[in-house]
Amino acid sequence: MTLTPLLTARAAALLRPDDAVVVHVDRPGQVALFALARSLDPGDEAPDEAARRDWAEHGAAMSAALPADVHRAVARYRGRGAPAEALLLRAVLAGLPKLVPTPTTLTPTAVGADAQRGALALLGVASLLGEPFGFRSLYGGRLVQHVLPVRTHHAAQTSGDSTDLLWHVEDAHRPDRCHYLALLCLRGAPDAATVFASARAIQDRVGDRWGRILREPRFAVRPDSAHLTDGAHDGPQSAAAAPVAVLSGPVDDPEIRFDAVYLRPHDPGDDEAAEALRSASEAAGAAAVGHVLEPGDLLVLDNRRAVHGRTLFRPRYDGTDRWLLRAMVCADLAEHRRRRGLRALT
Repeated sequence: MTLTPLLTARAAALLRPDDAVVVHVDRPGQVALFALARSLDPGDEAPDEAARRDWAEHGAAMSAALPADVHRAVARYRGRGAPAEALLLRAVLAGLPKLVPTPTTLTPTAVGADAQRGALALLGVASLLGEPFGFRSLYGGRLVQHVLPVRTHHAAQTSGDSTDLLWHVEDAHRPDRCHYLALLCLRGAPDAATVFASARAIQDRVGDRWGRILREPRFAVRPDSAHLTDGAHDGPQSAAAAPVAVLSGPVDDPEIRFDAVYLRPHDPGDDEAAEALRSASEAAGAAAVGHVLEPGDLLVLDNRRAVHGRTLFRPRYDGTDRWLLRAMVCADLAEHRRRRGLRALT
């Protein structure tokens, strides 16, 4: 299968107010968030379950400082979605005068007070959507992950990539993948557009023939390279080797499971399935909207109802590069309870 680059996404329409739920956080809201984050100050996230639970609880406490407009916007988005399946909170953070240089690794051990407070604000918003969690196989199970360019990962299609990040949902190989993905920008890059397209828009563009095939279990998805692949993760990851569909759910509110790199026809000789995947990638490009994240922007995407990617940008590796924080959210509280409340899944 030939990969379709994000060439069309570079010309994606800029995000409009009608595409997403958009809220600007005012100065009093910023001050209240910063003050509460400073008072909580849980320190660096440690790689153990007790520490992850502590961080999640601190994040839940942060939601109390979020302005009423944010609570209403999240409730509206959670219940009704948006045409592009996106929620954008602008100016969540005020200036970050003490922000340390952008790390050079995806698993930094110390990120400074400003980044920690940003992480708490991110978890505060995530807590309004459900329960934040991670995977032990992904960056040590961190609740808050780092998205930044790493020289040795520049074309790896992971969080450290700086080439075109192709269309995907997070962790498509996992049946327990997140419902929502939240990104908070600490440092931006003017040439890096986050692009996304809804499953509904993709379905409308592929037409009846390819849409029917995309709803059939004729596809297989492999774990992406960001995940470890040792025997501790055989269960959930290998389950995805069974045939799966790309589109599912009601026709008027479809869900999508897609990855332009790791999703293939289950039968290598299934030319129709391969063509349906090509059509889905092209449809995503045609439907794409984009937003260049600026410091303080917090973008939430529905990981079950939208694909996303990012356009190529040119990192300098000098401490001033783009730096995002990421959190994943389980919106099904019953499912979270069945997992025994674990914050890092195996």
